[in-house]
Amino acid sequence: MKEITLRVPEALAPELEALAKKLAQVMETEEEDVLLTIDEQDQCVAEAIRELQRDKVIRSPRDFAWIMTLMNQQVLDDFEVYFTAISFIDYLKSLNVENRPGKSSLYDNCSLVLNDFPEWEFADEPNHNEIVRRRNVGKRFLSAYIRAKRCISEGISEN
Repeated sequence: MKEITLRVPEALAPELEALAKKLAQVMETEEEDVLLTIDEQDQCVAEAIRELQRDKVIRSPRDFAWIMTLMNQQVLDDFEVYFTAISFIDYLKSLNVENRPGKSSLYDNCSLVLNDFPEWEFADEPNHNEIVRRRNVGKRFLSAYIRAKRCISEGISEN
């Protein structure tokens, strides 16, 4: 069985729920299933960050700004959250991420990002190599997150 999540206008939700109940093979998920999914998302984020740190893709705490921006731009379909710098730091702390950024580092660097991923440009006008490197932090995080998600869904251990 495949699980599908839909985002619909509030007014349309009751109609879709009624339609789904009429379909014999459709099962509603329980609240506990949603919590499990959130735990899996967090596990995937933590694994992706550990991979980037291990591979030295994240060179300094300021590189977390590119990950925060990626998540805030909702590039990851799983996330509906908008982080403030403080809540993102708290989130990283809850994931036991080491070498976390400070709030001013996040504020200062997130404010530099222009355009949506992957077409990021930066207000501080870094050289071409630095633009590519920053974009690659986002790309590598996205790839690592998807890889971790696939491993969890297939029951494969990354260790």
